[in-house]
Amino acid sequence: MIPKGQAMSSVLRRKVGTGSGLPPTILRYHDFWDGIHQSVSEWASQSVDGSVPQAPLMRRVYSGSAALEALEQRTAFYFNSRVSPGLCAIATDGPGAARIVAKRLSQDIEGAREASALFMKLMFEAPAVTLWRSAAGSLEGHVSDTTASPLSEPAQASGHFETDSRYLVVSYAVMPEALQSQIWLVFDLDYLMGCAHEAERRAAEHKRPVASRVLRESALASSIRVEAVLDKISMTIGECSRLKVGDLIPLPDTDPGSIRLNAETVNGQIEIGQCEMGVWKRQRALKLKQPVLEPFTQEVAKM
Repeated sequence: MIPKGQAMSSVLRRKVGTGSGLPPTILRYHDFWDGIHQSVSEWASQSVDGSVPQAPLMRRVYSGSAALEALEQRTAFYFNSRVSPGLCAIATDGPGAARIVAKRLSQDIEGAREASALFMKLMFEAPAVTLWRSAAGSLEGHVSDTTASPLSEPAQASGHFETDSRYLVVSYAVMPEALQSQIWLVFDLDYLMGCAHEAERRAAEHKRPVASRVLRESALASSIRVEAVLDKISMTIGECSRLKVGDLIPLPDTDPGSIRLNAETVNGQIEIGQCEMGVWKRQRALKLKQPVLEPFTQEVAKM
């Protein structure tokens, strides 16, 4: 689900208002583009026996007044912001309206083109609402299953199509080429920017624990050197230099029942516990006498 949007900065407003370029955040919003394409594709197949290319024909940012002017030149319906805070309008061109009439009345396309603009709009209302319900189903805050009509005047749509509002107009070509028409979906840009930022935040949060878990599992599965120390004695450098094969080194205070178990870590050698020497299945073995010491468990916790 897509969350409600957040306000766009005045700097970004000026940037997108100077041309048709989209903010990179929205261009990277793949879940949105995939969902809209799927909704439009299914709608085109059912409503006009058409198909839709993967790439939109147009993705352009309009001011509220410019978007309203463009929509008034087409057969358009607007959606109330109370049930549709992001998707503000759906429209089609003349060929698209004629295809709707031909499909719904089982007429040939030439006869459908003769219909009046008012009749074409009446025929387009139900298919437009069907497309709205499909697209709105994956958009946060949209009440796609409302029993009341979602249609409204432009002033009740999100942003009210005021001059300082900004809208993303997404247009798809509805094939085949011989009957090519267009379908427009108009979105409140502030809403989409908030959606895109939230999607990126969620994706980042999802990746961090995964990467951390993989690193921890890798560290825990890695090898570590463990040494059992029977005893330690002190010698001078001279005494050590005179040692030779066969010499006996006395260990007067050694206790086979108290052997230190040390482990090499990134911070040096750490004692991890006490054990005793014995025999198990005819082999020398060490038996741990106490739980692993806290310094070592703290090292593991840092991984």
